[in-house]
Amino acid sequence: MATIRFENETVIEENNLDQSLLDIALKHGIPHMHVCGGHARCSTCRVIVCQGADNLLPKNAAEKRLSDSKGLENNIRLACQTRVQGAVTVRRLVLDDQDADLAMQCKQQEGTGREQAVAILFSDIRGFTRFSERHLSYDIIHILNRYFQEMGEVVLANHGYIDKYMGDGLMALFGVDEPDASINCMHAVTAAMQMTEALERVNSYLKKNFNECFEIGIGIHYGQVVLGNIGHREKAQFTAIGDAVNVASRIEGETKRIDSPILVSQCMHAHIQQQVQLGKTLKTGLKGKSGDYLLYEVLGLNIT
Repeated sequence: MATIRFENETVIEENNLDQSLLDIALKHGIPHMHVCGGHARCSTCRVIVCQGADNLLPKNAAEKRLSDSKGLENNIRLACQTRVQGAVTVRRLVLDDQDADLAMQCKQQEGTGREQAVAILFSDIRGFTRFSERHLSYDIIHILNRYFQEMGEVVLANHGYIDKYMGDGLMALFGVDEPDASINCMHAVTAAMQMTEALERVNSYLKKNFNECFEIGIGIHYGQVVLGNIGHREKAQFTAIGDAVNVASRIEGETKRIDSPILVSQCMHAHIQQQVQLGKTLKTGLKGKSGDYLLYEVLGLNIT
């Protein structure tokens, strides 16, 4: 006898444990999706194991082959191949035909989402709206593309992932494929310093051709996010969501108020403090957030 809890649905007491988890679910009236008929040729019967993973038999060859091809993480199991030995709590991940369609197209690591700690960098050009009012549309796009080319090269050279562009703003992630927090934080802060150096090259071009100069603000935070592909299937993008993203954005907003190009959070500071030269330290509230946050100005790197 095993107790099988389908989260947000029902609890089953089952004696026949020779059946697959899918067969047990169907037997008890749970409309469990299984497009391929339960033969490990799709992943629409996938479940996430919330509790009791030790009470499931290891993946058989068919499940392992499909899991590897889809990039499914260890806590995601195919119900059609999974055998239960004791109490377990699972949640179905594919609930209707639209879910099934998405599941068959996307790899798990790209589509469904995974929690991970990363360093999040936000940068923004100060006063860009006023700049855009003074120049032709073609020139604005040309200048932004030249600017983002310089900044993007810096991000990529420091093992970052360019998450998105927001007008004149850029969001980058460090640590999508690297678990070491200190390495990721140093990659992010090194990128920030090199972005200020790259800005000098951009400004040399702007001064010569447009009699303009840019100033930028960069805010960096380290924290837990959810990573995954988000959006319409034809236009989905791998991105990060979560409170840590909002904190990084708010930190960038503080750079203008205190006239500092680079500010990092206390979480970032904990991983880089021995390797950077610090300036101001401030305790401040962040827009839309409760409580105060310690922020640190980064002036340079300690070269060894």
